[in-house]
Amino acid sequence: MRICLVATAIALVSCPSIGLAQGTSGSFLAPSMMIHGQGRVEVPPDYANVTVEVDTRGKTAAAATSSHETRATRAMNLLQELKPQGVEIVRSNFRLTEQRTPPTPANSNRQSENEFLAVTTFELKMTRMHAVDAATTKIAASDLFLVRNSIFRLNDDNASIDAARKRAVDNARSKATAYANAAGVQLGEILRIEDLEAQPPVMFAAQAPAPRSVQIVPPESLTLTASVTITWRIAGKP
Repeated sequence: MRICLVATAIALVSCPSIGLAQGTSGSFLAPSMMIHGQGRVEVPPDYANVTVEVDTRGKTAAAATSSHETRATRAMNLLQELKPQGVEIVRSNFRLTEQRTPPTPANSNRQSENEFLAVTTFELKMTRMHAVDAATTKIAASDLFLVRNSIFRLNDDNASIDAARKRAVDNARSKATAYANAAGVQLGEILRIEDLEAQPPVMFAAQAPAPRSVQIVPPESLTLTASVTITWRIAGKP
């Protein structure tokens, strides 16, 4: 009799197709079906993040820093002039590094030459898509900046995000209905909805380092994707 009880328990656990799951309290839950859905929308970018750098070299740290201060001030003034074109300085940072050039084998007796590099990096936000190329061209042509990269993005509150989520739910429901009909069961109430939030779409337009004369054309659209997992209770058809 004890052997029969053990065998019965194993049969219940090893046959998930019967659709039963045991809760922590020992009671059995109703059968369910979990389906993944995905929704996509094509939407034009809201803004571009453009990273540019100003660099200055000098034989000493003081010389590099002094010369760089003048160039960085000119660069800042130019960026401020571009504000009417939708150019905003999000952040900037400065760094000073020592560059060492080892002697060549032919001049092994010479000491290595040290040089200092001062760099100010500006992260820009450009909100007028039609003016991105003109603004970036002016920045690159100033002989002050190196254009490092450009990334096109969407705002967090872009209304298309909710549209993609709705399509993801509709896609999951369509799949669930098809599976239920094929299996001869019917969908019941929704037991669980899990949002599998993906990263916002981005598109790179230029990679570092870019030449001082660069053309950046905004993409017509970005693909926004939303994902969701929905669990339905299922039951036999009447």
